[in-house]
Order: sequence, then structure tokens, then C-alpha cells
Amino acid sequence: MAQFINDVKVRPIVDDGIIVGLVKKLYGLNVKSIRELNGYDDKNYWINCDNVNDNVYIDKISADGYVLKIMNSVDSKDTNFIEGQNEMMLYLNQRDINCSVPVMNLMGSYYSAEKIREMDNTIHIVRLLVFCRGEILCKAKLSSELFFNVGLFAAKLDNILKGFFHSSYENRIHLWSLESVPKLRDYIYVIDNDEDKLIVIDVINKFESDILTNVDKLDKGIIHGDLNEQNIIVNDNQTNVFAIIDFGDTQYSYLIFELALTIFYMIMQARDIKMGKYVIAGFENVNKLSNFEKKIIKTAVCARACQSLVLGIYSHLNEPDNNYLMVTQESGWKILRELWPMTEKTILNIWEL
Repeated sequence: MAQFINDVKVRPIVDDGIIVGLVKKLYGLNVKSIRELNGYDDKNYWINCDNVNDNVYIDKISADGYVLKIMNSVDSKDTNFIEGQNEMMLYLNQRDINCSVPVMNLMGSYYSAEKIREMDNTIHIVRLLVFCRGEILCKAKLSSELFFNVGLFAAKLDNILKGFFHSSYENRIHLWSLESVPKLRDYIYVIDNDEDKLIVIDVINKFESDILTNVDKLDKGIIHGDLNEQNIIVNDNQTNVFAIIDFGDTQYSYLIFELALTIFYMIMQARDIKMGKYVIAGFENVNKLSNFEKKIIKTAVCARACQSLVLGIYSHLNEPDNNYLMVTQESGWKILRELWPMTEKTILNIWEL
């Protein structure tokens, strides 16, 4: 998820004609159908193509189609990170993790830099990914079994990624990294409710004092960084994780942050704080939490809530037509207002830690 620079919109402006032309020019494919997908600050399109193609790097046309991803102009500048994402998806796919994987274009590359519109000199990175068919978690029937398996998957994913390295992850910290929570102070003005402002300020202060000053006690590794209800695809009976998508927030960070943000998105989706215990139980089935991690987990979960809520409002002010930016607002604030006042002892009992 990119940020806005001086309040300038950075999402690409495209239409169906541009999409058809890009796919033909870059990938040698003929588009049969186009459907726009949700996107925070990129443009994403689910396309289906004819079986005939002019691309020697494509052995067989995907029956499920592809996602044409046209990245925002800010993230498009970091081509090393784009290469890192592509390498990670290929790495995971080779290790039986279902995920979107990049397709080579006619030039034998997994991405290209394009000027999308003739009257606009802005450059956007264009990629084609194999579409992962299935139901996203936000539309699935929620259960304790599903949440357990989400936590289990998060831990297994992080363990698999211990064997992955790319130079783009060495020093990359962006606005959506949990380490960047103190930067939320620059955006608090977007919150209308004074009581909510005080909660966010309190969370930031606690996150700094209890977590950022003690990071030497935490294990690090590469994490997905955004295992939310929109990025998890469930299996047919909706009890397990079938695939994951969107690697734009992958990062080298603290493993407990992966769990914390996953807990937030799952309890927000369930609208029930108690459901967090199943996510934690699944995670601990693979990676046991230390006493210190148990102590800070509530603060880390609330920190992610603050990021999602505050930056969502800020981004929507800059792009009021993109309602996807506001999907977490109602349930997110409800969870934060309920969770933050709870004592450490109370939440540890609720989450059975």
C-alpha cells in the first residue's frame, strides 16, 4: 500500500481499451473479458484470454484467467522491490504455497515500465499474474476452524520464507510497516472524533515505549505483512487457506507483527475479539510465543488497527471515489474502542495465552 506524495493521486487512469492494448502489446494475448478488482492504490483487472497467443514464454493459457496489475506511480519507482516480490511469489509457488505468480512478457521479463496514456508522462509498472480462483475470506462463512487455520498458515508461511532472500528487503520500511506506527502522528488530524484521537495517540505512545524500545527481544524474518480478509482465498468448504494474494507489503520485520496484523483483520471480520484466540492457537501450533510477545500482542494488534483506520481515512480524503479504502472503518473502530481499554490480564485470558 503506497502513500500519497503531497496529496497527489498516484493511481493509474485506464480504460478497457488501454487494457486490451497493453495485454496484446506486452504479452501477445487477446483479451476476451475484463473485470476490475479491488485495489488500494493500484489498478487490478481480472482478464480472460483466447487460447491462441504469440508469447513463447506461455506454454498454456490459464483457464482461470490473469490479473493485469498496473501499479501506482510511487511504487513503480522501486523496481528492485518489484523484482523481490516476483521472486518471492515464484519461490513460494515452488514450495506448494498457492499464490499469484507473475507471467513473462514478450521481452522475457516479469514486468515492464509503461507510459499508460499519451498525454501523461507518468510511468507505471505493468505486470500480469496468474489469477487465483476461489472465495476471498471476507465472503466466506467464518468459523473457529478457519481462523485456527489462518493462524497456522501465517506461521508456516513465515517459516518457509526463512529460506528466501532478496536485496530489496534488507532496509525497506514503508508507511504500512508496523515499525512506522509513530508516523501516524502526522495523520491524526483526519480523525473527527476527539475520543478516537486520544485512543490512537495512546496506542502510538504505548507501542513506542513497550515495543520499539525492546525489539531486541523479537525474532525477525520476511513476512507477508498484509494477511487481511481481502488477501486470503479459502478452500471450497471454507475451513482452510487455499491461496494468498497481494505481496505489496511483504517486508523483513518482526514475526510477531505478522500474527498481530492477522489477528486484527480476523477479529474485525468476525466483529468478535474472542475469535483472536483461534488465530493465536493456530500460530502457536507452529511457532510458540515468548512471554514478552504475549505481553505486547494486544498493543501490536491495536497499532495495526490504528494504521488501517487512520491511513484509510487519509487516503480516502485524497481519493473519495475509491470506497475500498474505507472497508475497515465501521468494524475497525468498534474493535479498537473495545479492545484498547482491556487490561493485559483480561485479554490474555480471552485469548487463552
